[in-house]
Amino acid sequence: MDHAAAHCLDLEPEIAWDGAVLLVWARTARGRIRCEIPRATIHAVPPFDDALSREIARDRVEIVNRMRPALLRKVAATNGIVIRVNLDDL
Repeated sequence: MDHAAAHCLDLEPEIAWDGAVLLVWARTARGRIRCEIPRATIHAVPPFDDALSREIARDRVEIVNRMRPALLRKVAATNGIVIRVNLDDL
């Protein structure tokens, strides 16, 4: 894999919450990568361990910022167009 091509240039500012996953897009030299953070992963990050859906929606920027290192690691390691940050990625 060409790690330079997968290098994440930035996370796009729009973050969506559908009640099951947070969705944010990473921009890389080879295109956009869809990044998903499921509710179970969000609940593993203090202080969001018991966050309600409306709290996740409200705090989605802070959640993504706390998970940024895991997101960037997954983006750098993928050849695909979708990544999912799971509990074992934290």
